[in-house]
Amino acid sequence: MALLACGWSVTGCVTSSSDAAPLDPHAFVEAREKLAELRKAAGAARTESIRLELDAPYLQSEVAARGAIAVRPATGSEPPALRMIMVGPGGTTAMDLWMKAGKFRFEIPAIGKTLTGLPSNRPETRKGLPVDFLKWWMFEPLGGKLLAARRVGADLEVLLDEPGRTTTATIKKDGSISAHRRWVAPGARGRFVPYEEEWLEASGIGCARAVYRQKSTSLTVKVTCLSSKPTVNDAAFEEPSGAGDVERSETGRGGSHEALFAGGERGKTEPNEGEGS
Repeated sequence: MALLACGWSVTGCVTSSSDAAPLDPHAFVEAREKLAELRKAAGAARTESIRLELDAPYLQSEVAARGAIAVRPATGSEPPALRMIMVGPGGTTAMDLWMKAGKFRFEIPAIGKTLTGLPSNRPETRKGLPVDFLKWWMFEPLGGKLLAARRVGADLEVLLDEPGRTTTATIKKDGSISAHRRWVAPGARGRFVPYEEEWLEASGIGCARAVYRQKSTSLTVKVTCLSSKPTVNDAAFEEPSGAGDVERSETGRGGSHEALFAGGERGKTEPNEGEGS
């Protein structure tokens, strides 16, 4: 995508202004209205029945399970909250993820391991976990400040800015969405250094199918919404015992994804092995 030649480089312009795509004020207005519409649709409390597939290089094989995810956007004094419980064979809990006010607790009971995080953790300490993906997709799809937009045929391309990251996205005529998010960190001489990239492909906003990929870890998460209802059980968002008690350090102490799936327990990370897709 070539919106604003300087927009895609974190270190400065990479092409001359004559090579940049022309500004399109009409597309900008259209994009602003479209983004507001999509964000409103995604901003409602809801409970979705989902199928989730999780694949990463530290897993012996892809984990697949069915379950439910409850989402409650920020309301008044209540911060945004999410709870996802995936069920394995015999109704046992395969995965349990709780997120609220920047805290998270990710548990895989089958191997007796739990990871927790606090708002003070650096973003890279969440690498390899589905936390950033679910926050991005469930709470803030196409979030950030709109910097530029243009029409490419029937598609609408946008450039979005958030602290520490930028997103380029294409909103297609059929409602599907493609997004590429780049994370940066301050470097030497006032430059910003890229340290992570993410890709998202979704069939739409709301009850839809989404595929997420993380560059540094090859993490792939596939979520298919099977049904959705506009209600939530507030009890689901109560803080689990121990959530946030262990701050995941940058050295991995307090639990890292490598430690989570380490050793002889790896074979137990396949809660739905043998089940049909």
